[in-house]
Amino acid sequence: MNTTLARIHKGLAGFIALGVFVQMFLAGVWHSGIVNTPDAHVFFGLSLLLASLLALIAAAVAKLPKAVIGRTAFLFFLILLQPFLMEARRNGLPFISAFHALNAPFIGIVSGMVFAMARGAQTETEEDGVVSVATGD
Repeated sequence: MNTTLARIHKGLAGFIALGVFVQMFLAGVWHSGIVNTPDAHVFFGLSLLLASLLALIAAAVAKLPKAVIGRTAFLFFLILLQPFLMEARRNGLPFISAFHALNAPFIGIVSGMVFAMARGAQTETEEDGVVSVATGD
């Protein structure tokens, strides 16, 4: 079961790492006027938030290394922060909402790091069941 959850974590981490680029593209499509509303950007961002929560749960239940769990939790926090940063604009704090765009590259960096670590953690969990049958004589 831990191997399955580790693979789920790896898949979700990969989805988030690639999804950051899609998310930036969707923001650009909206800002360039191709579409009139940011709905695609918003809803895809919510899917990234859900994926990061599921990745955190999978990492914790699979008992991946603490570094992987910690960075996955940090990734979840960064993605969770995005809607709050945008809400600051509606509350009269446009300076705070400017950090929404600055936070996006950090999400990309951390998601790439989590994905790279998940690939390494996957290898470690597969090697746990290997038993050497060679003898010394």
